Amino acid sequence: MVPQPHVIWDTPLFEAGPPLRLTALARLPAPIFPNAKIRALVVLLLGWVALGLLVVLFGSPGSPSSFVDDIATHARLAVAAPLLVMAHTVCARRLDIIARHFLASGLLSPADQDRFADNVERIRGLSNSAWAEAAVILLAYASTFLLFIGASSAGVLFSWQRLADGSLSVAGWWNVLVSVPLLLALLLGWAWRIILWVHFLDRTARLDLRLIAAHPDQAGGVGFLTQSVRAFAILGTALGAIAAGRFTYVHLNGLATRYTDGLLIGGVALLVMILCAGPLLVFSARLMQTWRLGSMAYGALGTELGKQFERQWLKSEAADHHEMLSAPDFSAAADLYQVVGNVYAMRFVPIDVRSVLILLGMTLAPFVPAMFLSMPIDVVLAELKGLLL
Repeated sequence: MVPQPHVIWDTPLFEAGPPLRLTALARLPAPIFPNAKIRALVVLLLGWVALGLLVVLFGSPGSPSSFVDDIATHARLAVAAPLLVMAHTVCARRLDIIARHFLASGLLSPADQDRFADNVERIRGLSNSAWAEAAVILLAYASTFLLFIGASSAGVLFSWQRLADGSLSVAGWWNVLVSVPLLLALLLGWAWRIILWVHFLDRTARLDLRLIAAHPDQAGGVGFLTQSVRAFAILGTALGAIAAGRFTYVHLNGLATRYTDGLLIGGVALLVMILCAGPLLVFSARLMQTWRLGSMAYGALGTELGKQFERQWLKSEAADHHEMLSAPDFSAAADLYQVVGNVYAMRFVPIDVRSVLILLGMTLAPFVPAMFLSMPIDVVLAELKGLLL
């Protein structure tokens, strides 16, 4: 049985953090709505539904149609924002489970278990930091005002956000003070959470981990970390929805250039890979070292066994080749070479192809309805047909 260090898991490690504890700044329960589905509904109501109601109630005659045409806003506030909230129950919770598995995996030496415990407590303290909460809110509002100053100067605000004299409408003010800062706070909260995840992995990778070159996961025993890539899929969908909303808008309004599709589709795919799969690169140096040492040690062992096997069964005139396949020596050689094969097939990053495909598939999924909304169906079908012919 693997000895367990004194690590307290009574509170989440990555499920906490901004803006989940935003209400704590006002000395209210944090979070004020423990159920993630309810929080997602509240975000939807505050960020998007309230905005639509204000457009209808206080907007100019053309405001409702202008609001309906603003596909990018709908994608951000009605799709991406609730998904960012729901990601707490899927992604952040899964990261907690993965972090906890280091205790049960046998990878930690007794001397490093206390260091791992200190690492966990440090990450938990940063995750629950009131300073991080305040910084996220300040950055969200500062970014919002900078964005709107730039958009207003460039004259690219939708008419539902403006009055006849050019000033902001009631819905426009709500967008500036509530909807956009709420979305940015959620995005910045996930940026902080990913920074903590990288910090946790980096400090863990520096420990004297008991990596096994011949481990069947072909990642030295840390192959379970690839589950984090799949866990980030819902975050990838949220970011993909934001990019797909912009994709739809520029195509519907004739603003697309020959670079638009590549920048939006390729850009969001690259961004998601960097944010969600990139953190696991911190284990590359350790895995490469384990592979170098293991390939030499197991390679020498395989060579020696191969020499003995050939000397006994292939170069001996008394050897009966019909009995070779049923001999224990043959089975032992086959088993050893399978182990040696695992060593030579080691991955230098604990990620498998299936996890990457799942992450990219979920990230690009919002572009499927976006294409049908922004392009004629026959054009979309022709492009899809061209992929197969």
